[in-house]
Amino acid sequence: MTNPEARPRSLVPAGDWLSDEAGESLPGFAWLLLGVSILGAAIRLYRLDGQSLWVDEIMTWRQVRPGVGLEFWPQIRDAIQGPLDQAILWPIVRLHPGAFWMRLPSAVAGILTVPALGLCASRMGGRRLGLLAALLLAVNPFHVWYSQEIRGYALLMLFVVLAGWLVQDLGAGKGGWGHALVLALCGGLAMAANLSALFFWLALGVTWVSLPLSRGGRPHGPWLFAMVLGLLLILPWLLRASGVWAVDRLLPGTETGQALRGASTFTWLAIPYTVFSFACGFSCGPSLTDLHLMSGSAVLASWFPVLGLVGLAVGVPLLRSLTWVLPKRWMLLVWSALPVLLLAVLAGKNIKPWNPRYLAAVLPWFLVMLGAGLLRLPRRVRPVWGVLLVGISLWSLGGYFWNPRFAREDIRAAAGYLQSRGLGAQPVVAPVVTSVLEYYFEDGIPVIGSYGCDLLDGPEAARQYMSANLTGADGAWLVWSRHWDFDPHGYLPEQLSLQGNLVREFSAAGVQVFHWQRRGAGSHEAK
Repeated sequence: MTNPEARPRSLVPAGDWLSDEAGESLPGFAWLLLGVSILGAAIRLYRLDGQSLWVDEIMTWRQVRPGVGLEFWPQIRDAIQGPLDQAILWPIVRLHPGAFWMRLPSAVAGILTVPALGLCASRMGGRRLGLLAALLLAVNPFHVWYSQEIRGYALLMLFVVLAGWLVQDLGAGKGGWGHALVLALCGGLAMAANLSALFFWLALGVTWVSLPLSRGGRPHGPWLFAMVLGLLLILPWLLRASGVWAVDRLLPGTETGQALRGASTFTWLAIPYTVFSFACGFSCGPSLTDLHLMSGSAVLASWFPVLGLVGLAVGVPLLRSLTWVLPKRWMLLVWSALPVLLLAVLAGKNIKPWNPRYLAAVLPWFLVMLGAGLLRLPRRVRPVWGVLLVGISLWSLGGYFWNPRFAREDIRAAAGYLQSRGLGAQPVVAPVVTSVLEYYFEDGIPVIGSYGCDLLDGPEAARQYMSANLTGADGAWLVWSRHWDFDPHGYLPEQLSLQGNLVREFSAAGVQVFHWQRRGAGSHEAK
């Protein structure tokens, strides 16, 4: 008679589940993967509408918003930033325009990516690796961030993982024309979610040409069909993007022009920072404000203990994973390194500024290699290192959800405060965050922004801005957020203080609301 105590408990992994000594067996793998997926779903749905919408999200909303006579196909046809997510949002904003419902497609895509990566990684390196990769993704702050944003990056990562799953069959000579068709659809949808998936698609092309001309007696016709069809599916948007982006700067000797985003357009420190953000998102160590207002050396000096800990926790297993990747799974290095190289070229040529999100297609393979390296550490070290990696992610998630220092700027709270005060005839000045504030103003209150204005580079530029926008006004409200994109040195508040009384009346995560009264004018009376 079987001892009940000897039966494996499928929902609880064995104590040595990080060991390879038991071969490929992992009792209850399906249940364990389901449990990890539920964990990932809970994290991604938690406080889905808890934070204010942000500029990029408002940009997406404005392109599909109802009530202004927009037509579906012309809008989707012109959406070079992500036609897929805009097509999905089109009916949603007409039924449920709130932040929860608009962010839900990204959350669902993020939730589905967790089991998809688990199954994909299982085929690459066994069930332990699959479960570990799924766990690392489930708690990954970078992935959670974009699973709670009205953009296409979560959809991109889902279709990239599905494509990686299909590629394994085609690469082994097992997949046929049906696999190729589905692969092309996944590639087209990934690029339709965001054109940065083109980096991954080109990496797949390198994978294809690097393989022998035949495998198992089968020609590579399905590969070529998939690669070409995937590009054809996204070609209309690629052509439109090429008319917007200065791709001619790729030609040798061509002038690159003024940097798109100043010094932050590209620096070599952006590459290790991207690895850092893949490991723990944007919610531990230096905040986005620190990164924009401090020099690279100052950031390194101030946050060296955190950066060093994360670098050690990630670097050791990544280096160890090379013994697993290089013999048979070299394509993971191609899928990871080639997008980085391509984005570096585009940023260096001033065609596209560097941002870790443009390498979102690399994140799943980064986590697979991280998990593979962890499984190849000494047996006694693996559990400790696994707890360290998961602990860093959970620490960062705590910062994301509960630390205002790392939260998205709370323009929603600023708008609520202003409406509660009553604005009268005094204008609202909101550089950078104009569109977000207008979204939250229920009565359509006009806002003075900074669109079309140059970066304020001195007191005279600030005075010219005031002359152009505040002449004749006895007072104004100033919503101050992400000022580094307009006035990094604070010349505008300085000049307002010189010409009147500037008082901070409200503050929330990443935003301050000031009331300014011109000197000699009557006091402001709130309605």
